[in-house]
Amino acid sequence: MLKKKYLVGLLTCFLLLCSPSVWAAGTQYALGDSGPVVKQIQIGLKAAGYFGGQVDGKYSILTRQAVISFQKAVGLKADGVVEAKTYRALTGKAIPGKVSEPPAQKLDKNAGKIIATALSFRGVKYRYGGATPTGFDCSGYVMYVYNRHGIKLPRTADIQFKAGKSIKGKKDLKPGDLVFFETYEKGASHVGIYQGNDKFIHASSSRGVTVSGLSEAYYSKRYLGARRVL
Repeated sequence: MLKKKYLVGLLTCFLLLCSPSVWAAGTQYALGDSGPVVKQIQIGLKAAGYFGGQVDGKYSILTRQAVISFQKAVGLKADGVVEAKTYRALTGKAIPGKVSEPPAQKLDKNAGKIIATALSFRGVKYRYGGATPTGFDCSGYVMYVYNRHGIKLPRTADIQFKAGKSIKGKKDLKPGDLVFFETYEKGASHVGIYQGNDKFIHASSSRGVTVSGLSEAYYSKRYLGARRVL
């Protein structure tokens, strides 16, 4: 494997020799994105010696930190966002466009802040009884995120299930709602934050803070209901 300093130097030279015409503005990959392009970013970071996490195609906090370190080393704007120049430095290729997704649900101001805060902890490990960024369990994570915005919630999922206003069905969900599941015991035993477009953010016992889909088989079968606290 190439040593880090040599590889960084090689990539820097490559940047200087590349034609600026290929650096089309617009497409960017950042915290919260996922997919095969993010996986290629992680592979490039790992090869350059900046990323020690799992290559899973999820743009986590660890991925963002690695991107910032790489950008500093090669003299690019160190903002943790992978645009055309950073992607070419990592992979030697032009940055691919994003696959079109369903239009995002409109966020009100408070919900937007909640979702942004929730996503900022993506990649934090699961810890039973955890309620801080050193490690979260599901209800501790939800409580911490909402508390950051002045909204006090109970500590455990079963009691959180009694907070706010009940939501009738999935079609009525709005970003920022709390979604509940019956998992390891009867009643509400798992909770997450609805992001919109069938996705929710939660602290998974197997994956840590992550984004999952309500329609995924595991969660679809265990969905219990939702509460609105905003």
